[in-house]
Amino acid sequence: MRTFYESDIRKRTLVLSFILAAWAVVVALRLVQIQVFGHARARSAVLDQNRDKITMEPQRGRILDRHGEILACSLPAVSVNIRPVEKETPAAERKKVRSLQGLLGLSEKEVAYILGRLKDKSNFTYVKKKISEEEAARVMALKLPGVEFEPATRRHYPLRSVAAHVLGGLSLTEDSKAGVEARYDDILKGEEGVKVVFKVSGGRDYQTQVIKSPVPGRDLILTIDATMQYYAEKELARAMAEHEAAWGTVIVMEPFSGEILAMASLPNYDVNDYPGPKNAWMNRAVQLSYEPGSTFKIVTAAAVRERNRVGFSDVFDCSAGSITIGGLTIRDHERVDVLSFPNVLIHSSNVGTVLFAQRISNEEFHETIKAFRFGTKTGVDLPREDSGIVYPPKDWNKRTSLPHIAIGYEVMATPLQILQAMNVYATGGLLVRPRVVRQGPEAAEDGDGPVRVISEKTAAELVGRVFEGVVEEGTAKLGRLDGFRIAGKTGTAKKFDRATNTYNSGKYTASFVGFVPVGRPRLAMIVVLDEPKEGFYGGQNCAPVFRDIARQVLRYLRVPPERPLPARILTAGITKGERP
Repeated sequence: MRTFYESDIRKRTLVLSFILAAWAVVVALRLVQIQVFGHARARSAVLDQNRDKITMEPQRGRILDRHGEILACSLPAVSVNIRPVEKETPAAERKKVRSLQGLLGLSEKEVAYILGRLKDKSNFTYVKKKISEEEAARVMALKLPGVEFEPATRRHYPLRSVAAHVLGGLSLTEDSKAGVEARYDDILKGEEGVKVVFKVSGGRDYQTQVIKSPVPGRDLILTIDATMQYYAEKELARAMAEHEAAWGTVIVMEPFSGEILAMASLPNYDVNDYPGPKNAWMNRAVQLSYEPGSTFKIVTAAAVRERNRVGFSDVFDCSAGSITIGGLTIRDHERVDVLSFPNVLIHSSNVGTVLFAQRISNEEFHETIKAFRFGTKTGVDLPREDSGIVYPPKDWNKRTSLPHIAIGYEVMATPLQILQAMNVYATGGLLVRPRVVRQGPEAAEDGDGPVRVISEKTAAELVGRVFEGVVEEGTAKLGRLDGFRIAGKTGTAKKFDRATNTYNSGKYTASFVGFVPVGRPRLAMIVVLDEPKEGFYGGQNCAPVFRDIARQVLRYLRVPPERPLPARILTAGITKGERP
């Protein structure tokens, strides 16, 4: 017979045995967890500490001229990066980075940054992005531990400085852009991809996983013709050298479509070395406003003729050579006598222009100026276009502003705005928006279509009775081109000196704007030279540039002459290959 105490001891023994067994099971399960699941977590933690999420660069879209010639493309390149190597001494790291400095031209600041990243055991640091494959091969030959290479692309411009300001350029890091490279960046750049690279001790690849593949950028086809662009830049450079001008610009446009065929701005730069020298950054064709001088008389003439305030037989006494209004004295560049309305413009008489401009009010003149879209961006698809300056009539001097604006002062315009205004006459009174992209994802977004600014009758009369005469017998006689009728207007404007608050009689901006052939316009063009030192009148220096570019372009386009050519003129066509 068991006693009470024996039974109690047996119960306690059973409870203790159960507790010990349960504890043993817990310990066993924990050991399994550590051995199996813990290893996976530990492995994951290690991988998390030794993995890099790397952006995969897409292939940037090409930029082509209107005929498919490559203006910009992307070539294979290599980016160099570095990561810490286990047990590598600081001295060895410094020696390695100095070796890279010698091969890659790293600055002391870049060297210090890389060494700091290695000291902090940062997983991944770029040494230099987008070097050539030849440079990369020299670095690879050193077989430096922890130095790695990844494929990349580098922007290349085969024609170097041709159309530099239209293309703009792209820095190696792609954080700085200009021209169509900037304007259409979202289209050209494509979509980045992403990959994850896992590393193990020593920096060796463990696994690479592509999370998202890169999407290539799309191509753009420009309105630019590379051959016409070459002609424009060649003749502009020659004129700038001959006349010692500070800067110059030429724009050639197809009148009815608004397509820019050439846009030259000098000084320029090799787009492969973007951004180039500071004095070459600005695209003065669209980013610089200036007082246009007498080319603005094309607007003044439209204002009075559209309102029928002046007849073609009206005459104006310009014999005094100057006129003073409200303390403002306006002079002619040469003494003339009594002139008809057409001859006032043909010979660019400032006095005569002021006299006929007084037949309209300030408000009427301002209305015409705004109808020609001055003071408003043209809408050309290039970045940082300047809008120019047109003050409202309430800010005009009641006596002096109208005569001053009539001859192209107290108003600021870009060369493209002046060309757009002259183009109104080429199209029979329609204002057309200029553009530089012919075909691309956004090319169809032309915005407003042609807008009528003046009547077809006003345009035709002023072209036939005035602007042709400017070239045939007036201030632009040096711009005459055998076989073709040209309509245009010269301009020579004194530059305003802000230091003295006066107009400088020794510094001028010269220009000529026109179109050809008059019968069926194919080209509208403006030529501007700033501060020419030899021959400062627009008819002397800019009209001949217009003529020489037009001659080459018309032959290139095989446009037949409007009238018989002299026997001495050879009309052999120019082919697309006739340029470097």
